[in-house]
Amino acid sequence: MNEESDTSNKGLFVLGILVVLVLGVLAFILFGFEEATPSSNQVEYNYYTFDEVGGLWQTTLVNNDQSYLAVFRFNPTQVEDVYVTGNFSGFKSSPLYLTFDPDASSDDFKYLALGTTELSIHLIRSMGFHVEAACTKNETDACVDRPIVTCDSNQSVIYLVPKTPTQVTLKGSCVTVSGDKFELLKSIDRLLFQWYKIVR
Repeated sequence: MNEESDTSNKGLFVLGILVVLVLGVLAFILFGFEEATPSSNQVEYNYYTFDEVGGLWQTTLVNNDQSYLAVFRFNPTQVEDVYVTGNFSGFKSSPLYLTFDPDASSDDFKYLALGTTELSIHLIRSMGFHVEAACTKNETDACVDRPIVTCDSNQSVIYLVPKTPTQVTLKGSCVTVSGDKFELLKSIDRLLFQWYKIVR
């Protein structure tokens, strides 16, 4: 594969992530999480009950006196081993940027797309953040019109890194969430559980 073709393919993958993010967020904002019949597989954790439904875990959360069904890929006991390090000073301003390296491999983009969509749904629907997709550098066509944001940009940033170690790194107003393949999604759920004060 020549360099021009490889750059074009990466641009298509990045564009695909951005499209999936927008469509996924719109679908969940418009239609919400569908109620499903809980299975017999249930986990109790810090006064929360998680039911496994279709391979995902759901629980009821309350925000501003309104209850809603929240869906996760993992339950809290499955993410306790995800290491959280550093200090977080809080997000500085809106919007909150979800950024990633457009040079990631095509295999990694599947997990970046899933992670970006699942994280965005929680950030927008439950926490009220204004979320915007970004790139860490402008090296593909899909990043031409996207903000270029890194942890050094002095912005509110969540940086998704599809490689080891499986951990959440807090630094100033930037949160780096990392993990290889499904481990990235595990780190995302660990971060969400901490923000929801389910796992401390």
